[in-house]
Amino acid sequence: MDIESVKTNFVKRGFNFDYFENCQDAIKYVISLIPKKSSIGFGGSVSVIESGLFDALKSDDYTLLHRTTCPNIEKEDLYQKMHLANWYICSSNALSKTGELINIDGRANRLGEVINGPTNILFFCGINKLVDNISDGIDRVRNVASPKNCVKLNKKTPCAITGKCSYCNSIDTICKATVILHHPTTGRNVYIILVNKNLGF
Repeated sequence: MDIESVKTNFVKRGFNFDYFENCQDAIKYVISLIPKKSSIGFGGSVSVIESGLFDALKSDDYTLLHRTTCPNIEKEDLYQKMHLANWYICSSNALSKTGELINIDGRANRLGEVINGPTNILFFCGINKLVDNISDGIDRVRNVASPKNCVKLNKKTPCAITGKCSYCNSIDTICKATVILHHPTTGRNVYIILVNKNLGF
């Protein structure tokens, strides 16, 4: 795989892009990137947890805005605090080799933040999220990520049973909004960290 050409495609679109062979080096880089005392909001990312990034940030000098670190804050109030945070960390459902980020959500708090939230957005992604193009990215989200997320969230959708998208109209669907970032939105610094390890869905 030609990671340099992937990096070139993201960088020419205005993204910051870094590739690491392992999570440990990627996490060290993220910690060096985010100033101490920063407030950090989080999407519900399995990748961020599995990689060890969340635990590493917990043990350092940051204010973490996550449902597990703020159990006494009402959900809507927590979302508002995330919106005003210095940083927002999540993963992406898919990254295209052509330089786009493809994401589909139900509540779409993550989508809202990466479009018009904190100034600094960081996507922490495993190599399993990398696809050839936007079409493959949408297919990956609907037929890999979303069915697994529906199982995790105990949603009553056809894909939770079959493992494949049927473009359902279920009230429980988590495929309610699709966002493709072709470039960082105006005023935002977007950092993409790609690790040579399968992470999340």
